[in-house]
Amino acid sequence: MDGQGPATVQNGRWDPLVDRLQALRLAAGEPSYASIAQLVTERRTAAGVPDHAARIARSTIYDCFRPGRVRVNVVLVREIAEVLGAADGDVDAWVARCRQPAPALAAPPDPAPDDPGRGPAEAAPSLPRPGVLALLLVAAVLVNFAGNAFHEALRLPVFLDMVGTAAAAIVLGPWWGALVGVLTNVAGVATSGPASLPFTLVNVVGALAWGYGVRRLGLGRTLPRFFSLGLLVAVACSAVAVPLLLLLFDGSTGHSQDTIGATLAQLTGSSALGTAVSNLVVSLGDKIISSFVALVVVAALPASWGAWRHLPLLGTAGAARGHGGLAEHPSSG
Repeated sequence: MDGQGPATVQNGRWDPLVDRLQALRLAAGEPSYASIAQLVTERRTAAGVPDHAARIARSTIYDCFRPGRVRVNVVLVREIAEVLGAADGDVDAWVARCRQPAPALAAPPDPAPDDPGRGPAEAAPSLPRPGVLALLLVAAVLVNFAGNAFHEALRLPVFLDMVGTAAAAIVLGPWWGALVGVLTNVAGVATSGPASLPFTLVNVVGALAWGYGVRRLGLGRTLPRFFSLGLLVAVACSAVAVPLLLLLFDGSTGHSQDTIGATLAQLTGSSALGTAVSNLVVSLGDKIISSFVALVVVAALPASWGAWRHLPLLGTAGAARGHGGLAEHPSSG
C-alpha cells in the first residue's frame, strides 16, 4: 500500500471502495460491525499489537462502510477486507481506481431496457443487448418445457417446469421472469390444451417471488437464505394453484400428486384439505429443486449482467474462478 493511515480524495470518490467493502461483507454472510471489530482486534493481537492498541470500536468499523467519505483509513480498510476474505491486492486495486481522475459526465442512460419491475430506489443490473435478451427469454421458456419433459419421461413426483422462470427472474428481474411464465403457459396450449392457461398465474407468482425475493428480501445472500427462498416460492405458488385446482378441476392434477391427495382426503375427511396439503408437499420439493438448478444456470452466466448483486453467495466462487469476482464487479447493477 502506498499510504499509511488516512488518505483523501474528492468527496464521494471513495464510494466505489465502500461499495466493494459492502459487497465483501454480504458475501461473507453479512456479519455485524461488532463482529468485524472483534475479528480485526483478534488479528492485531495475534500480530503482537498490545491489547489497548488492538481494540477498535464498532462505530469506527461502521464508518468505513459509510458512503460519501472524504477521507478513509486505508490501513484499517485493508484489515477489514482481509478478515472478510478479500484476496491480496484487492484493496490496492480499489484505492488506485478511486484515485484516478474523475471521468467526464455522461448522459443518463435510456431507462427503456431496465427491469420493468424495478422500483425507483432499486438499481437495475446491466441487461444484455435486446437480441441477446430475446434469445435468453426463448431459452428460459425452452428450459421450462425441458424440465416438464424430464418430469413426464421419468414420472418424477416434481414438475421442474419453472426452472427457466426462476433463472430469468433472478438474472433479468421479476417481471422478465413473469413474461417467461406467461409465454410458457401460452405455448403450453399446443401440448396440453387450454388447461395450461389458468396456471399462468402460478408461473407469474413464482417469478415475482424469486425476483423480489433476491432483490428486496436479500434471500440470495447465503445458502440458508436461498433455501428459504425456495420455501417462500413453494408456499406462494401453492396458495394460487390450490384454488385453481379446486374450482376448475375438482382438485385433480392428473399426476401422482392425486394419489397423495386421495390418501390425505381419506384420513382427514376433506378432499379440499387433501388437495391443499398434497399440492404444498409436492410444491416444496419442486420449487426447492428448481431454485438450486436455476442457481447453477445463473452461476454460468456472465457476471457483468449483474446477477452477482442479488446473489452474493456466488461472489466467492466467481472470484475463485476469475469470472467476475468481487474485485471485478461493477459498482452498479
